[in-house]
Amino acid sequence: MAALMSVSKLSAATVYIVDDDDIILWTLKELVQSIGARVLTYTSAKEFLAAYSPSPCECVISDVRMPEIGGLQVQRLLMSTGSPPPIIFITSHSEISAAVEAMKAGAFDFVEKPVNGHLLIEKVQAALAHSRTLHRERLSESSKQARLDLLTPKERSIVDLVVQGQSSREIAGSLDISVRTVENHRARIMDKLHIASAVELVKLFV
Repeated sequence: MAALMSVSKLSAATVYIVDDDDIILWTLKELVQSIGARVLTYTSAKEFLAAYSPSPCECVISDVRMPEIGGLQVQRLLMSTGSPPPIIFITSHSEISAAVEAMKAGAFDFVEKPVNGHLLIEKVQAALAHSRTLHRERLSESSKQARLDLLTPKERSIVDLVVQGQSSREIAGSLDISVRTVENHRARIMDKLHIASAVELVKLFV
């Protein structure tokens, strides 16, 4: 089980709760606020989707069955963005098949009604920790792409071969160029990326 997040991290977390039942919405809000997270509530999926703005640490708690736009449709719409927040579905026993479908489609977890408060809090904290991990991975990938964009196509080819463990002589043979040319390219790569060794280069791109 994921370790509990610190109070400082939770204060920067956002939890969206979507449910068309005002009483359940209020109950869940009171429960989640107890861990120090920022909680935003919506009585309809349409209202939530119009207001949603991605953040580094977030999760969504949504009822499966709602008027107009149901929880599974909300999930599909969020998944289409390419970087959806972790979603925890609230389901009744009769909706377990829908919950299983949602999990297969990428939902983070689900809890059955009546909601066990302690269990929900554990799942929310795990979802928020997962959200932070996803955010770090996206930043790392973005930084990696930005560095790659500094390189010419030939330099990218050389980087790929260095990462594969090839020596300058092997790279020269693979690309049909001289060893000296490979060394010159590697020097320019090191200069552009502000690194000093092949080990650092491999760490950047693996």
